[in-house]
Amino acid sequence: MDKLGAIIAMAVCLLVLLNISTVFAFLFLLVKIALVVGLLALAGFLVFGFIEKPEKHLPPSPTSQDETPAEPVFEKPYFDAHEKGREGEEKVCAILQHMGWAALHNVLLEDDRGLTEIDHLVKAPWGIVVIETKNYDGFISGSSTPGVWKQSFPNSTGVGYRLFMDPVHQNYRHVCAVKYLTGMENVRSVVVFAGRAYTSPFVHHQVVRLKNLERVLRTRPEGFAYVDDRELERAWHVLQQAFVANTGRGREHIDKLRQRFS
Repeated sequence: MDKLGAIIAMAVCLLVLLNISTVFAFLFLLVKIALVVGLLALAGFLVFGFIEKPEKHLPPSPTSQDETPAEPVFEKPYFDAHEKGREGEEKVCAILQHMGWAALHNVLLEDDRGLTEIDHLVKAPWGIVVIETKNYDGFISGSSTPGVWKQSFPNSTGVGYRLFMDPVHQNYRHVCAVKYLTGMENVRSVVVFAGRAYTSPFVHHQVVRLKNLERVLRTRPEGFAYVDDRELERAWHVLQQAFVANTGRGREHIDKLRQRFS
C-alpha cells in the first residue's frame, strides 16, 4: 500500500508539472504571435505609406461643393491665358481632323444678345456639336455659388484657388446662339478637358476627357432624332456664312470682355 501511495503521489506531481509547462508554453506562443503581428503592422505602415502626410501635400477633398480655402490665389485673366487655352484647342482640332468631320474653329456668332465666341463647331451625322475646350491643371470642383467652378492647387502656404465661370453654363450660351441662327434643335453641348486636371464627382459627370472625345462624338445622344441631310446642310451653311461674316471682329469681342470683367 505504501508503494502504491508513493506511485500515485509521483503521478500527481508529474501531471501538475506537465500542466504548468503547458500553460507557460501557451503563454509564450501568444507572446510570439503578438510580436509577429506588431512587426507586420509596422512594416505595413512603413512600406505602404499609411503614416499620415502633412496636410499641405494632400489634394483637396473631391466633393461637389468644396469649402473655400483660407487664402485665394489670383491667376492671370482670361485674355492673358490665351496661349494655354490655344494648346488645348489645337489638341481638339487634331482629333476632329483625324475623324474627317466638317468643323469650324474659333467662331464668332452674333445673336440677339450680341457676340459670343465658340471654340469648335462640328457637323455630326445627327446634328451640330458645340465644343468648349478647357486646358486646366490642378483640381476642379464645384463651388457654393451656382454657375461658378473652382480650380484648386497646392502652393507654399497650403492650397490656393481661383474661381471661374462654369464652362457648362458658358457653353449653354453658345448652344442658344447656334439654335437661334439655324433654327435647329439637334444641337449638343460638349465641354472637353484637355489638360491634366483632376475633377470632383460633380464636375466629372459634366465634362469629357480628351481621350474620350471621338467616342462621345460618334455616339448619337439619347433623344436626338436623325435629321434630314438637307436640313443639316442648310444649318451648317448658315454657320459657315456667320463664321465668314464675323471674321475680324475678335478685337471687338475681347474689348467687350475686358469691359465686362474690369
